[in-house]
Amino acid sequence: MKNICIQYGCRIEPVVRGYDGNTLKSEKAVRDGGLEWGGATWECRTESMPVAGREGLVDLEVSFRVTGGSAESAGVGVAFEFGEWALENYILLPSAVYNGNDFAVWDTKYPPLWREPAQFRLDMPTTITPSPRLSADSARIEQSTGDTAAPCMGFYSPGRSQGFLVQSTQGTRYGNNGLTVDSSPDRSSTRFLVTAPCVRQFRQDHCKALPSEDRGVAWKTGDSLVLKFRLCFFEAPKLQVLFDRFAEIRKDLNPSVRQESLPYSAAWKIVEEKYNRDNWVEEHGHYKLAPNAHTTFEVAENPICFLWQLGWVGGGMMTLPMLAQGGELTRSRAWRNLKMIFERTQAPSGFFYGIGDGVKFYGDGFDRPSPHNIHLIRKNSDWLLFAIKHFDLFQKQGREIPGEWVAAIRKLADAFVKLWERYGQFGQYIDIETGAILVGASAAGAGIPAGLVAASRYYGVPEYLKVAEASARGYVEGTLARGLTTGGPGEILSAPDSESAFALLESLVSLLESTGNLYWAKAAHDMVRQCATWVVSYDYQFPKGSSFEKSGARTTGAVWANIQNKHGAPGICTLSGDSLFRLWRATGDPLALDLIRDTAHGITQYLSREDRPLSDSMKPGWMCERVNLSDWETAKGVGSNLFGSCSWAETAMMLTILEIPGLYVQPDTGFFCAFDNITAEKVSHKDGVLTLRLANPTKHDAEVKLFCETAGEAKKRPLGLNMLQGCRTVSVPAGGETVLTC
Repeated sequence: MKNICIQYGCRIEPVVRGYDGNTLKSEKAVRDGGLEWGGATWECRTESMPVAGREGLVDLEVSFRVTGGSAESAGVGVAFEFGEWALENYILLPSAVYNGNDFAVWDTKYPPLWREPAQFRLDMPTTITPSPRLSADSARIEQSTGDTAAPCMGFYSPGRSQGFLVQSTQGTRYGNNGLTVDSSPDRSSTRFLVTAPCVRQFRQDHCKALPSEDRGVAWKTGDSLVLKFRLCFFEAPKLQVLFDRFAEIRKDLNPSVRQESLPYSAAWKIVEEKYNRDNWVEEHGHYKLAPNAHTTFEVAENPICFLWQLGWVGGGMMTLPMLAQGGELTRSRAWRNLKMIFERTQAPSGFFYGIGDGVKFYGDGFDRPSPHNIHLIRKNSDWLLFAIKHFDLFQKQGREIPGEWVAAIRKLADAFVKLWERYGQFGQYIDIETGAILVGASAAGAGIPAGLVAASRYYGVPEYLKVAEASARGYVEGTLARGLTTGGPGEILSAPDSESAFALLESLVSLLESTGNLYWAKAAHDMVRQCATWVVSYDYQFPKGSSFEKSGARTTGAVWANIQNKHGAPGICTLSGDSLFRLWRATGDPLALDLIRDTAHGITQYLSREDRPLSDSMKPGWMCERVNLSDWETAKGVGSNLFGSCSWAETAMMLTILEIPGLYVQPDTGFFCAFDNITAEKVSHKDGVLTLRLANPTKHDAEVKLFCETAGEAKKRPLGLNMLQGCRTVSVPAGGETVLTC
């Protein structure tokens, strides 16, 4: 342990801390012989051991004990201090801090949007609202383990080509641990400090900092506490190694236990009934986004943004699963929804309007329509890909596609090509009428290459593929190489977020499948490891009495939104994550399989049901975007604040049911994986024939989609769009078993 610390310039120091309310008043190191401090006598013991067979990993246990006296409002911790600190070092706290969050800051209220022409610029720097950050005006980051997708923090030093990660448990009997990064006044050294309990001076509340309710605790003679860590020291010739090593250790310390909740087929019936009951607008022929009134902040008298939006939150996406597997009523209504989009929402630029009420449509907006024709490019990015998915589905169903619809989407693809040729980027916000970029930079358009790949294949236009490749290389060499995917949501300015991360992965996998070029395989491999920083890696222990504690929710696989809106969510906004499954098939990347297994399996548990309502506000079929691990909506909001139905989360679940197989089997190798809420165990495997016993421990019958293929087929045959249409299903009764032979 001593040698590796010397090699990496790390000093490890146990400390005792004293607080006045939520403010640190004093800190003392506990060295050999103990410490007299705060009215108590403290002793500390440290044990460390290298992790067998895993280079650079060390397990560390630090035990604190009060041997005499007592102390009020105190805590303990372990500091990992690094000297010769360089300002260009990249600091990571998964889902909370990227590159130290050292970005331009605009102090504005929620929802933060670029609204006025004076703010617009093509070279917009990465800009965030006030968030915990290490920068010229902030020498300390204070977070709770509940603020992160995994209780972990660390850094990469380009000057020393080295990196470090420390992973802790979620907490102790005193609650969540604290994760602090602070620099010395002259910035020559920086500490990574894990504390128990967590005591932050401020907690983040949407776009502002508020005094936290954290406090120290009282200690008396005989009290003791053990802090456990896994340390990772590594050589790092480039930033990507930081993400690679994080992916290796993300599940090492904290428990994750799979639980079967609600089978896909049962979830589909519940959510389909809900959309026809609560979301259909007969007068204008579309599914609205929110059946309930959102009252978390002031909105216009007629909140158009909650009636219908094109992309991002599902307006042009939810119709795909409805048309693929809905009943007759659902399919007829989904077709009318598409008719509305095609007949009423395309602008002269070729792009489609972002929001509307079924009669009038506008560029964009969040709490009200934005002036100056401003439009979030991500919405048309989503629509291009999903429009082509609709066309592919119709072909598979033998359904005639109106010629004007085909022409409209080709016009949209052409508009993206024009945008690229004019600016060499897709920007973040455009003028919906002219197609000019108003706000540039960010990764808001990271999913556009995927749409252009699909359009190139559908229309037979090589130019679309060329632009897809050129633009995707730009994201790889910029966004991915910098470890920053930003600007996907419409109300975070250009903060780091998960949505643009998974959108870029979709593009990279689409290009790999289309071209076979291993450049895209390597880029996708790296992107998956950056995506992993947004996915919850363990089962968070919720407070007693919270909605999710009472429902028994297991958070492994929940996906964090962004560094500003500090909540996990049921799934990926707004995708099924099938790019992870497709990448695993093509390359065998185990992390890709692990992420999609966790994300796809867990999503149905967040659906409120008649037999298990999640809160008084949640009707059957409603799913809320909140999986609150952090206290960004107060301590009472942790595991709760399920305010109502969120279309994007419900759409992500519908897409998961459509695009992810319930059970995947390779009979030649004997490999199998259950994504649906069933269990599978091998009965026999001989001569390329695999027999499995499927069990359904839930209270709901399951119709499980089966995807069976050989290992060779998986490597050689890209799946294409709507890959599960017409696949075999297997019935597994509630509480029963079925034997399957493939």
